[in-house]
Amino acid sequence: MTLIVGEVRKLLTIRTALWFALASVALAVLNGILVSLASGTLDEVTEKEEALGGMPLLLLFFGAVAVAAEHRHRTAAPAVLVSGRGPGAVAAARLVATGAVGLGLAVLTTGAAFAVGVPILAAHHPGPDLTAAQLIPLAGGCVLAGMLSVLVGAALGGLLRNQIAAVVAGIVAYFVAPSLIGMISASAVDYTPFGSLQVLTRGVHGSAHSVPASALALAVWAVGLAVLAVLAERRRDLG
Repeated sequence: MTLIVGEVRKLLTIRTALWFALASVALAVLNGILVSLASGTLDEVTEKEEALGGMPLLLLFFGAVAVAAEHRHRTAAPAVLVSGRGPGAVAAARLVATGAVGLGLAVLTTGAAFAVGVPILAAHHPGPDLTAAQLIPLAGGCVLAGMLSVLVGAALGGLLRNQIAAVVAGIVAYFVAPSLIGMISASAVDYTPFGSLQVLTRGVHGSAHSVPASALALAVWAVGLAVLAVLAERRRDLG
């Protein structure tokens, strides 16, 4: 627990989290405004939910950049030496801490998107307004998608130890790979990180995946990659 708290404090004292928080909130608000005002008539509940869902891509980048920065700035090895713990334990603590900060960013981003988007949808589009019973599960899905995206990015950053490579790998995993998989099997796309993310944020409708199944699939990807990152760190030389 001490390691995790220390890693959280480190993340909160550097500018990376602040800049990503500002950028993520700005993008969420802009997306909500543009989609709500420029998407024609959004008169169905599913369309209004999709307008609020957004895409937590910057949160994925935050995880990748935050963890890979430890290797870029050569602070990973000193952190292990100071802690007196093994590289795997420190890497695990760093991933958990990044996920915790990512949860805060996901809550902030989702709250901003809803605060701006819900009133606009109610004022400018006919049809039923979104109720609390519809908004709460949607908000929960968006927050979970954001947090798990941060963890996926953090795991890629830990595996690749290079910020640019980790960001590119995240883009490939979320956008390129599903298109290639879809050429082989359309139903298999639902099991990719991007497919699960789309269901959680209501970016698609009529998917064979339920929201709980999509949450589980994305969690398996995030935790699986995190475990690989920890195992890889244990085998690496501190230098």
